[in-house]
Amino acid sequence: MLDNRQMQTIKKILVANRGEIAIRVFRTAAEMGIKTVAVFSDADKNALFVKRADEAICIGGNAAGESYLVQDKIIAAAKQTGANAIHPGYGFLSENATFSKRFADEGIIFIGPSADVITQLGSKIGAKEIAIKAKVPTVPGYNGKDQSTATLKKEAEKIGFPVLIKASAGGGGKGMRIVNSAAESEAAIDAAKREAEKSFGDSTVLIEKYFPKAKHIEIQIFGDVHGNYVHLFERECSMQRRYQKVIEESPSPSLTNELRVQMGKAAVQLAFAVKYTGAGTVEFLYSAEEKSFFFLEVNTRLQVEHPVTEETTGLDLVRMQIDVAQGKPLSVKQDEIKQQGHSIECRICAEDAENNFFPATGEILFYSEPCLKGLRFDSGMQTGSEIPVHYDSMVAKVIATGKDRTEAIQKMLLGLDKYAVLGVTTNKDFQKELLQHKNFIDGSFDTKLIERDFSSYKKTPTESEINEMAIAALLFDWSKRKQNEKASHLLNGWRNIFYSAQIFEIEFAEQKIKLEYRYKQNNQFEVSNNSKNYSVELVSVRNNQVNFSIENHRQSFFIAQNNRDIFIQHPSAGTFKLKEAPRFVEPGTEIVKGGYIAPMPGEIVKVLVKAGDKIQSGKGLLVMSSMKMETTIEAHTDGEVEEVFVAEKSFVEANTLLIKMKD
Repeated sequence: MLDNRQMQTIKKILVANRGEIAIRVFRTAAEMGIKTVAVFSDADKNALFVKRADEAICIGGNAAGESYLVQDKIIAAAKQTGANAIHPGYGFLSENATFSKRFADEGIIFIGPSADVITQLGSKIGAKEIAIKAKVPTVPGYNGKDQSTATLKKEAEKIGFPVLIKASAGGGGKGMRIVNSAAESEAAIDAAKREAEKSFGDSTVLIEKYFPKAKHIEIQIFGDVHGNYVHLFERECSMQRRYQKVIEESPSPSLTNELRVQMGKAAVQLAFAVKYTGAGTVEFLYSAEEKSFFFLEVNTRLQVEHPVTEETTGLDLVRMQIDVAQGKPLSVKQDEIKQQGHSIECRICAEDAENNFFPATGEILFYSEPCLKGLRFDSGMQTGSEIPVHYDSMVAKVIATGKDRTEAIQKMLLGLDKYAVLGVTTNKDFQKELLQHKNFIDGSFDTKLIERDFSSYKKTPTESEINEMAIAALLFDWSKRKQNEKASHLLNGWRNIFYSAQIFEIEFAEQKIKLEYRYKQNNQFEVSNNSKNYSVELVSVRNNQVNFSIENHRQSFFIAQNNRDIFIQHPSAGTFKLKEAPRFVEPGTEIVKGGYIAPMPGEIVKVLVKAGDKIQSGKGLLVMSSMKMETTIEAHTDGEVEEVFVAEKSFVEANTLLIKMKD
């Protein structure tokens, strides 16, 4: 039976989202001859996705709760622009049944499943019950209506530790906690419910048996209003940190063809059970030891990692979504869908992998994507883009595709070396480390690999690489000053003759690097550092790229500067921040003894101590939230709280003094 979307022509799509996914939808819509509308918050008024749409409407506010989550504003924007369809992207309102229904009631096509299907599958508890009826294997656990802490604790003990507490209404790692013992359960339950309420407006949780060495495998499904259902094979999503995916790939290196067929069949059974329409993803937990899989949940939307499926099947998933929403039948049958080659996606996020993955914000001073065959970038960024504190930390998705997995990995490593994001800290270099980890290479990794092997991750450039970056900074600075002096017609000091030694000082980590250099002629330099002498030739400086030779070894460095901060991308060692040495002590740099400062901008969710409290090392002091992630600031020594400087629900900038301990 057809629903009310039978053969309706989509002429204009409003994308109720932002960043790279908005641009991704705009691209396919343009190829189909469909006009597009962007909605944007005040914080996003200069964002790239706003410029890429045919029309754009400002919906005001900064935080998602003031903008992208306000249904009335988005519906009003659709009416104002005459958009007859909406694409929700992922996140925000993409899995909100009320949102879907409101558009249907307004006669506007929702590019996604019906409100009824979203309701059935949007609850992890409800989806699990559907899976059981569809005879799909499920994880042992508790999904009852009694949500009291006492009952949840008792059920966790029945299941047997370790268990996983999960928010029923959402995903992305929000409202999720691993509990290893009864002693931990109450605090974990309260934290999960609080985070679930804040993220999804629903504090309901379920409990499942936790498999410490499990893998996370998902199956892409599609259905249409004519009763056709297919799967587009699997994606391997086990490389995670804090329950959020970091690297995804297709096909999975873990599955046999037999298992692949079984999981695909199970996913289609679920789609059939609810008469699913559009794109969806059925997520499974896979135990490599037992060669068995269990249903986890269904995401009733397009996934962040959909490009690896597109690259290995040759299908445009957004086009398929739009076609299905117009009432067209699926363009392919199951036996026509084939996998070819191997594709890997790295999520590039603004976060510090060396500092517990704290989110980073600020301006991207320089952004450059290499043009290489088999390399795809889905991004909403450019030079000058801002990474705001109000949304998630996604910068871009880098997708590498090769004839096999080995080639895809090699292409990704080369692509990341040539890809530049300067001005904010990203996880790009961390991704390179993951790609070269022995367990990733042989496919034996599981969801806990990062937690086990990278808890003390630190980039360690060699002395030679540090010197090369220092020289790159010197040449960049020299070139800028030369251009400025030429512009001012003050050429003194830039004669093509040998002149006396000059000094250039920078700081890296806790090191001070003092370079002594002499300019000879024809862009030739003599540079010394700690009695080591280098013969250097400056080849070119173009925008933010410095090419030079050290002892006849030519390399190219990306570089950008903001005041004293110098961001440098070494061609093989990664991206680092150096500082020009100060000529005097800058105001505001004094460190308060016994003080705890905010490691990032964000909201104070909960203050756990008060003045006079005696605390032990490791005790939580307060909970902060930034970019949708909660972080607990813990005491690093025993002591007594002297003063608390912040209140709950207040917003603070990075480096704000939060709490002071007595001396």
